[in-house]
Amino acid sequence: MQNKGVIKFFAILFALVCLFQLSFTYFSARVERKAKEYALSADAKQLAVKMAQGDQLREVLMFDSISKARERFFLDSISGEPVYNILVRKYTYKDVKERELNLGLDLKGGMNVIMEVSVIDIIKALSGHNPDSTFNKALVLAQEKQKSSNANYVTLFAESFKELDPNASLAAIFSTVELKDRIKYNSTNDEVISVIREETNGAIDRTFNILSTRINRFGVAQP
Repeated sequence: MQNKGVIKFFAILFALVCLFQLSFTYFSARVERKAKEYALSADAKQLAVKMAQGDQLREVLMFDSISKARERFFLDSISGEPVYNILVRKYTYKDVKERELNLGLDLKGGMNVIMEVSVIDIIKALSGHNPDSTFNKALVLAQEKQKSSNANYVTLFAESFKELDPNASLAAIFSTVELKDRIKYNSTNDEVISVIREETNGAIDRTFNILSTRINRFGVAQP
């Protein structure tokens, strides 16, 4: 599968997984909203007034205590009741509460996944964000070619780099500390491209594993 197609596939898959995960937060919040409405109902207010016996400060304190107790009672009473039905499985309030997301962390994790699978970002990182003008022009040119080509991005990058300067050396750009054992100053451009291809494919595989872990965690993968 071409890198461009793989990126789109994982982006769509990740979006679907995120929507499924977010659905637990939605149903959890909906139940808790109903619990709050029950807690603050007129019955709670009337009970607080009755127990306060005309003492306004006591009435406020009693209403606060009663409303909190009613909210806990509502949530406890519904904890084992199905609140989310996806046909193949029903989730109770306890289930959705356990699966609801920490939005900040999860969305941040989502951004990391999308960034990890971006081939151009991987290549830039492999070069140590080298400022070489031919290198950076080749990245942009490869992106333009990708719009009308079925070739993968690494192939288009290699082609673009050669077009811009047939005598330029990729080894001079990618002989970083991290790649010193795999790329030497005298490595050919084909050898460097081979390393880049391995690294980008490895990043895609790691992304697939991350997504698989997320999917398995929420019980939507095949057994």
